[in-house]
Amino acid sequence: MFDEKLQYKMTLRLFTDEKAFGPGIARLLRLTDETHSLNKAAAAMGMAYSKAWKILNESEDALGFKLLERHAGGSGGGGAALTDQGRQLLVCYESFLEEAAASVDRIFEKYFKA
Repeated sequence: MFDEKLQYKMTLRLFTDEKAFGPGIARLLRLTDETHSLNKAAAAMGMAYSKAWKILNESEDALGFKLLERHAGGSGGGGAALTDQGRQLLVCYESFLEEAAASVDRIFEKYFKA
């Protein structure tokens, strides 16, 4: 019916009164969890460390809870770890995206690939 190259792109964000959580902060948290470092996570995303802090703080302010536990640097180095609520939010968000994508795939097939 339509061009076989036709695709869709879906982006899902969570809001309170303002944008609170989306794919960028989710990726930043996932990389921080893997590297134990917000600085390394930001670098892996090609993002300035100061921008990562800004995004993280804005998300935490909007959500009303901390996403990361920060440990100041020093001779032993610093680090970061997801809070329990941060980890739960990330897991729920990723599961929500997976289910939503599966549903939207079915709907897309129905209307554009039939």
